[in-house]
Amino acid sequence: MNHPRSSTVPSAAKLGMSAMVLAWVGMPSLQGAEPDFYRDVFPFLKANCLACHNKTTTKAGLNMETPEFMKKGGDSGPGIVPGKGAESLIVEASVHSDDIEMPPPNNKSGAIRLTPAEIAVLKTWIDQGAKASVQQERQVTWKPLAPGVDPIYSIALTQDGRYAACGRSNRLFLYDLATRSLITEIKDPAETSGGAHRAMIQSLAFSPDGTRLASGSFREVKIWRLQPGATPASASAPASAAVPPGPSDEALLKKLADSAKVAIVTHSLSADGKQVVTGCADGSVRVWETASGKVLAELRGGAALSRKMAELEWVVARQALEQAFQKTEVTRIEAQNKALDELLKKANDAIVAMKKVLPEKQKEVKPAQEATAAAQKVVDDIAAQIAKLPGGTPDPALEKQLKDAQEKLAPVAMKETSALAAVSATENNIKDAGVEVKRITDSKAKNAEALAAATATMEAAKKTQEKAAADLAAVKQSVDKPSVKPVAVALSTDGQRVASVFDDGRLTVWAMATGTPIEELPGSPAAGGKLDSLPEGTFSAVAPDGKVRITAAAADWVLERTLGGDKDHTLFADRVNAVRFSPDGKLLATGGGEPSRSGDVVLCDAVSGKVTKKWKDLHDDIVMSLDFSPDGQLLASGAADKIARVTSIASGKLVNLLEGHTHYVMGVAFRADGRVLATAGADGVVISWDMILGERKKKIEGWTKEVTSLQFIGATNQIVTSAGDNRLRIVNDEGTEVRAIAGLPDFMQAAASTSNGALLIGGGEDSTLRIWNGSDGKELAAFGMK
Repeated sequence: MNHPRSSTVPSAAKLGMSAMVLAWVGMPSLQGAEPDFYRDVFPFLKANCLACHNKTTTKAGLNMETPEFMKKGGDSGPGIVPGKGAESLIVEASVHSDDIEMPPPNNKSGAIRLTPAEIAVLKTWIDQGAKASVQQERQVTWKPLAPGVDPIYSIALTQDGRYAACGRSNRLFLYDLATRSLITEIKDPAETSGGAHRAMIQSLAFSPDGTRLASGSFREVKIWRLQPGATPASASAPASAAVPPGPSDEALLKKLADSAKVAIVTHSLSADGKQVVTGCADGSVRVWETASGKVLAELRGGAALSRKMAELEWVVARQALEQAFQKTEVTRIEAQNKALDELLKKANDAIVAMKKVLPEKQKEVKPAQEATAAAQKVVDDIAAQIAKLPGGTPDPALEKQLKDAQEKLAPVAMKETSALAAVSATENNIKDAGVEVKRITDSKAKNAEALAAATATMEAAKKTQEKAAADLAAVKQSVDKPSVKPVAVALSTDGQRVASVFDDGRLTVWAMATGTPIEELPGSPAAGGKLDSLPEGTFSAVAPDGKVRITAAAADWVLERTLGGDKDHTLFADRVNAVRFSPDGKLLATGGGEPSRSGDVVLCDAVSGKVTKKWKDLHDDIVMSLDFSPDGQLLASGAADKIARVTSIASGKLVNLLEGHTHYVMGVAFRADGRVLATAGADGVVISWDMILGERKKKIEGWTKEVTSLQFIGATNQIVTSAGDNRLRIVNDEGTEVRAIAGLPDFMQAAASTSNGALLIGGGEDSTLRIWNGSDGKELAAFGMK
């Protein structure tokens, strides 16, 4: 089966073989040997028949995956008759006898008619009883990928938006979005290919805390663990280790201070003299170009404040989402109440009307009853006279009288019945209307409770949002107007980082490219101190009392464990197309399966790697995407069977079956409140689903090719998508387009966003990982294949 992600890459990747070739044992000479089904017959059936005759796609009701299924046959009867090869339907179709021609010419599966040698093997096997055999494990011969096959199939972003990872071919790259630079290529020393895997990297995911990275490939998942660089609390830095700054230029410093109208309290010149870092009296740290006096960066705040701002921004967005939902609920309930009021009015009006006519109908009953009684008495009297006649001799006159009396009784009795029925109907109508009034009243009472709860929740969310917004404003104010002053500054040897020691003892490091605080070390308040840059890009701060602090060395990513692979080749049937950590980071979910046969999900303990659950055949075809609900209780899965499922983690039971796509479900994503699930399809459609009702909320169109991935942006209702039409597109879950980044060079396979939507990243067939400004779509950086 062709993988949608591979639709524009060379044929090796189209077949999903990645960095390997699957080779079946060749067909041996059958001179005197009995054919073996899996060794001799299955290979050519698989190549030319099974695409249309398998358990998922069973054309004409015929499954050809096993001898038993072929004997059972399909719509036209048994496919094979043991001992009668020439008479077996499959052989007749293979030789194109009569009107049977299989596989058909110009078929979409690329199947070709069997060769005479293959037909002879098939016929001999059937003649000898069509015996089953034990399927042998496929032999895997690994070969290098063709040069230039380096598509990005998957990307991952840490929750704090600091790091991005992408897979290119079988290689894994890690980038620092703060410094806008490649950190490292993560490699498995045991891989002879020199990469992270032997085969294409199909899926990536960071753990919530950013300390683990999972990568999925053919039959294996590797978990990489962050190994932080050392951060000594106190050390003795050798004087020779520091890189001394260049000599200061007092005239330059005066010029800079005058241009910015700020007092410079400390400074440091880069070793090459091209840049100068200044600590200013307003609490800022600035980097200047010495030649022009241009400000290259103005740095404020610290890592702790940045984290606090991110937390508050999330609360503001999350509470806005809550208010929007509750507002919708209020509107829905009010509309329902309006409809109930109309029904209540109709019911009450009906009661009034029925009660008004009831007395009249009741008055008609007594006269009707008296008339019926009188008519009945006449009939009874005549009948009594006839009964007294001697010997039962008939009296024609009396008989005629009886007949006439009975004819008169019938309409009178009918009138009584009608009168009673009218009374009964009116009373029943009053009773039914009363029941309806009670039902409506009860519904309105429940709605009143729900309305009160929604209104209270909305008000509480508003208060929480307002408080978070006020706290956020206060934090931003403390960043803009800090109460502490820099006492020492320095620029790293590579020019990518700037550091400052403040008078409260805090040591802060920023990324020069973006001004993002990336590291912070506490310390004791001091009026002075020394700060030096070290050759490896770190900083050494020496306090007046001689205590030394050194910032962390570059972190490293090491292989923690491999799931599946050569040691357990039964864990994953084929490519692992999806990996996802649970919100608490304790579980790792993986999705894959055998193409056209099964869609499997495996759950593992993220720390130990122990398999906790294995849901084989959760789908009828390979699982393409996964996402946990925000509370970690549910797992959504999208598959090549065109279906999205939501499954309970605890019980493994199906919670929702979502059918709406006409092609592979390439992506699934829960909204931050868990009330909406979005799915992306290879049919060029995104569907948002109401998870409370379990039904479709909105079908969102506008793509011309496969929608290959999607993700909700933070705690909003906005969704970032990638697609084969060379675009990144942001829409909300109601279907409104927010922004589109169009005209990209090639088919886009993956996209992601930081939680605040400030940055977007994406990658695809051209091997380039791009970063955009989330506000205006402007490209900020592009990292190509090294």
